[in-house]
Amino acid sequence: MRAKLFATIALIGIGAAGYTLLPYTPVPGYFNDFTSRVSSLAGFGAENIRDRVLPDLEAELSNADLAIGAPVFVRVFNADRDIEIWLKANNRYRLFTRYNFCDADAITHANDDDGGNTDADTATIGNAAELGVYHVTRDDLAPSSPHHLEIALTPLTSGTPEDIEQQAETARPALRGNCEGTGGIALENSDIEPVYMLIDTALRAGQAQVPVHVFEKRQNMDDAVTLTEDAFASVPAPGLYDVYAAFERTRIPPEVHKTDGRYQVN
Repeated sequence: MRAKLFATIALIGIGAAGYTLLPYTPVPGYFNDFTSRVSSLAGFGAENIRDRVLPDLEAELSNADLAIGAPVFVRVFNADRDIEIWLKANNRYRLFTRYNFCDADAITHANDDDGGNTDADTATIGNAAELGVYHVTRDDLAPSSPHHLEIALTPLTSGTPEDIEQQAETARPALRGNCEGTGGIALENSDIEPVYMLIDTALRAGQAQVPVHVFEKRQNMDDAVTLTEDAFASVPAPGLYDVYAAFERTRIPPEVHKTDGRYQVN
């Protein structure tokens, strides 16, 4: 009897000590990463948002003759400070809507509340993603993010061991709510919620991955010079204009691969 009592007291003591020391160990970070991953796979973390957002979103899609769960394609324009959401209708994709980046004042306020950078110019620069071709899978969705919702962007690589290693060591850009844009695109919560729901439902409906193409600005396809020159041939994404032009011609996201640092349309 005494042995059981001592064992119970010891377990309580160990538990209390562990609870006290938990914030000072790596465990919370690992635990948060794990729970965010489980939430994105199971869909539990965003259920309250889903119930609130989906009815109006479905009505808006219906009015546009589009359907929830249809394959999604996203284009980001850094200089224009907005993103486009395209949905597949029949055999081609149609523009559903555009969402603007948060402005510098909103980002500064959000970062200031979190004790982060309060410099407006720095916040504006941070509210962008490196030009290139990305994709989103279920693993990239974080419904339990401290940024309200987060959609990480996985870059296309050449598939070499060096590229894969560099990708693993480089922080990926992301679409984030709460107007927090450091290392990615900052959106209002009311904007990232439908974006998240559209991507989430498309992936649940069977889309293997959602392509995301990041450009500096929109191009004039009627300009003969634009049509014959790679507008992004310098840095950091040679061949990216060919990706842009392919979609403009067909309204179908092209299959893209990367060789020696250059994007090529299949």
